[in-house]
Amino acid sequence: MKKLIFITLVAFVSMETSAQFKLGIKGGWDFDNFDISGSIGSQLKKDKSQSWNLGAVAQIHLTGDLHLQPEVLYSTQKSTLISAGNEYVALPAAGEHKMSYIQVPINVLYKFDLPAVNPFISCGPYFGYAVSRNNIAERSIKKTDWGVSVGAGVEFLGFQVSARYNWALNDISEIKEIKWKNNKFNVSVAFFIL
Repeated sequence: MKKLIFITLVAFVSMETSAQFKLGIKGGWDFDNFDISGSIGSQLKKDKSQSWNLGAVAQIHLTGDLHLQPEVLYSTQKSTLISAGNEYVALPAAGEHKMSYIQVPINVLYKFDLPAVNPFISCGPYFGYAVSRNNIAERSIKKTDWGVSVGAGVEFLGFQVSARYNWALNDISEIKEIKWKNNKFNVSVAFFIL
């Protein structure tokens, strides 16, 4: 009888814990849409660039339909800036920028409880730190980045499919005549293991 009570108690605690906390892996594709301006920045033209990210995701039930979702992602980024004029002019920050970031988004999710799926909307801050930069990026881009993201998605069968937009709130340019904000659109898939 004691064994049955113990097993029932362990099963109940396990179910309650899993309902409150989930852990998984996440990967996605970024469509960079950085904003560049300033007296020199306005003379530069950007290309469209794409990159990828991969990492870990957790989800913590807060109350009712609200959940907290922190993530730790390794993200690559590549962009090229060229002179906006007809002739190439060697301007600061012109050239190919290659960077890798550790990004930490912390989003609050509001879920809609439907029978088969759980659609959600999300928002929250994100923080980024460049762990590697090529020579051009090292001379012209700061290591730290932060901003806010908004998004939406759906959860089903342990999967989460989402899309979100990151608005940078800080200027990451090391050059005072250039203002650079690291905006991007992201689509991703997560799978909750626990």
